[in-house]
Amino acid sequence: MECYACDREATQRCSRCSNAYCREHGGDPDAPGGQALCAQCLDPVSATPSGTVFRASLFALLGTSVLALWLLIRPPALPGESSKALAPLPTASPNAPAGTAAPSAAPGATAEGTPPAQVTPAPTAPPAAPPPLQYVMQDGDTVSGVAAAHGIRYLDLLAFNSLSEDDATLLRPGDVILIPQ
Repeated sequence: MECYACDREATQRCSRCSNAYCREHGGDPDAPGGQALCAQCLDPVSATPSGTVFRASLFALLGTSVLALWLLIRPPALPGESSKALAPLPTASPNAPAGTAAPSAAPGATAEGTPPAQVTPAPTAPPAAPPPLQYVMQDGDTVSGVAAAHGIRYLDLLAFNSLSEDDATLLRPGDVILIPQ
């Protein structure tokens, strides 16, 4: 068997490309750190990727960078989220019986054939808070005990009654405090 680079007798075979080579055209496997590779495979130029591989990796890097930026700017919706705008709820007609909604036309249609006007829902007033309970302090009652019995925090009960912690010790049986509901 002949060396791939010269006419000498080959002593080794390259483990990467299977070329037969002599001692002069390959690494010495017996030397410290030696490899069973030919001089062609040991050449640093052969370790660089081809132009096609290099360009493909650049385009892949560019594509993933664009995808990452797009995901940062516009993250995907989580399950249960909707990007569609909600349609306004139908409003009750003044002449309709209670509990029925006014009939609505098809979306985008009007009697005159003109584009529909923007419909803004009427603001709704927040529900009125129920009046506070009046509690008459009994013998042995504490403000913290009354607060716990009604499911509110001690400090919230004091604030609702415009009392400080020092005033809480001055409450006596028969005094009236207000408890929010």
